[in-house]
Amino acid sequence: MLSASMVRTEPSSSATVRRSPIPVFRPPGQPVRTTAPPSAAAQAAAAFRNILALQPDGAGDWFSLGGALTEAGDGPAALRALTRAQNTSAATESEPLAEAFERAGLLLYAAADWTGAADAFRKARSLAPHRAEAHRKLGAALAQAGDPEGAVEALGEALRLDPTLADAQTNLVHLLVTLGRFDAAERAGRRAVALDPGNPDAYGNMVPLLEQTVRVAEALRQCGRATRLAPDRAAFHRNRLSLLLHEGRRDEAVAAGREAIRLAPADAETHLALAVALLASGQFREGWEEFEWRWETRQLDPVHRSFAQPEWTGAEDVAGRTVLLYAEQGLGDTLQFVRYAPLLAARGARVLVGCSPALVRLMERADGVSAAIAWGGDLPPFDLHIPMMSLPRAFATDLGSIPAPVPYLHADPADVALWRDRLPEDGRLRVGLVWAGSPRTVRGVASPIDRRRSLPLAALAPLADVPGVRFVSLQMGPGAAQLAEAPAGMDIADPMAGVRDFADTAALAETLDLVITVDTSVCHLAGGLGRPVWTLSRADACWRWLGNREDSPWYPTMRVFGQDRSGDWSGVVARLRAALTDFVAARGHAP
Repeated sequence: MLSASMVRTEPSSSATVRRSPIPVFRPPGQPVRTTAPPSAAAQAAAAFRNILALQPDGAGDWFSLGGALTEAGDGPAALRALTRAQNTSAATESEPLAEAFERAGLLLYAAADWTGAADAFRKARSLAPHRAEAHRKLGAALAQAGDPEGAVEALGEALRLDPTLADAQTNLVHLLVTLGRFDAAERAGRRAVALDPGNPDAYGNMVPLLEQTVRVAEALRQCGRATRLAPDRAAFHRNRLSLLLHEGRRDEAVAAGREAIRLAPADAETHLALAVALLASGQFREGWEEFEWRWETRQLDPVHRSFAQPEWTGAEDVAGRTVLLYAEQGLGDTLQFVRYAPLLAARGARVLVGCSPALVRLMERADGVSAAIAWGGDLPPFDLHIPMMSLPRAFATDLGSIPAPVPYLHADPADVALWRDRLPEDGRLRVGLVWAGSPRTVRGVASPIDRRRSLPLAALAPLADVPGVRFVSLQMGPGAAQLAEAPAGMDIADPMAGVRDFADTAALAETLDLVITVDTSVCHLAGGLGRPVWTLSRADACWRWLGNREDSPWYPTMRVFGQDRSGDWSGVVARLRAALTDFVAARGHAP
């Protein structure tokens, strides 16, 4: 049986690091077991190859070769042989061939060849469309291949043919949650429990649904049921870690993570989950070590590390050498961790930054940076490299040694002057607003974290009553469309059509008295510029806000306004309105 740790995860960027509980995705079935010794199966395959060399059109022989290769454990070759049998004019009977494709597909699935497995199961389904199992196995393979819509369709057909397939119902819950179809997911989840009340996954896969719909207490109860049924399943302890973080119970979350690692010491997702809990609780030294496991997960592309040059670990002398710092996750992460460039420069290094094209002009002016290069293009010569988010580990950063002198980011003074001309003074304080993050997608699925960190512009309507303020939109992306229905009385200038990149946004931010933003890249930009910035943070805060403490050791000019309850921004906005009123009065701009 394939490992129960075979799961689907969220999510990227730094938000993908702080993830929701992880549902267990049930494998499609038991891999085939070789009934003959491998040598005998290999000998049989060799014999059929000899026959086919003389009679290449023998469908039965291709079928037999596929069976022998399956017995020998060679899934890719078995799939090729069976496909040849299917395509031969004198095709074999469809039912046995369908079963053979399923067997080959299970081998490919066990080898994590999701595309090959899906191809095999798809062929089985075409030959025997009445077989519910063929549809179910195809759904499992498509889910792992990153096609949730196709997986839902296949599992739905499997359940139409056989409504008693508990595994299909359980898998369907997870897929519907990732697609944001919560009502359908809940119906599927209740059916899964009714079909197989002794299946721990039926309860475990309800956990992400309940967290996404802000029912954390119930999610913890379901997680408890799953854990009682399968106490040795690390995934369930990892789920509990995430839920405990959601409730601010960071010490308990760390304990849950340690138990998960005891059960699955080599599981990268579990180590990364523990890293998040450690960092959120301020245990940085151990947290950075665990955070290195991110490279072993499916979140990051390991090709980033495929350089001929060695990685800098913090110990090597960098004097007179060129060090490449490169972006690995979101824009905000680059803006936050480029703060380490001056520390490298102080050791005598020449620092290059590889980053998103949208950041190049700004990075060129960052402290300690000699040059910036758009990531994905040709790189100039360098001696050492290090990914941005490994820098705290290399510098042995703990809670008391975060390098936080600001500003370390700088706008071009000429650009600042241009933006001042575009937004002339009128006696009021100018306050920048960002109310929505980027609805990024991973494998075609929108990030649920973005839904939780964003709020509608209309929710900020109480700020319109604060006198002496002119609001300036810094909102990019789909969220900007909400300006067409801005709250009554909220005077919002929208200069973003003239913004080309983050260098322009930085120059615009320099003309503002205050930036109010949700937890997205703009809060790191404003913080790195040393501008007053108020960050609105969801209840299950990103690890870097340390449980939504009001100040931030990363940014001296930042104030964090954290939710009391997930999904409820009313308390945050009420506190925001009071703080903004005081801010205006302190600046002497109240009428």
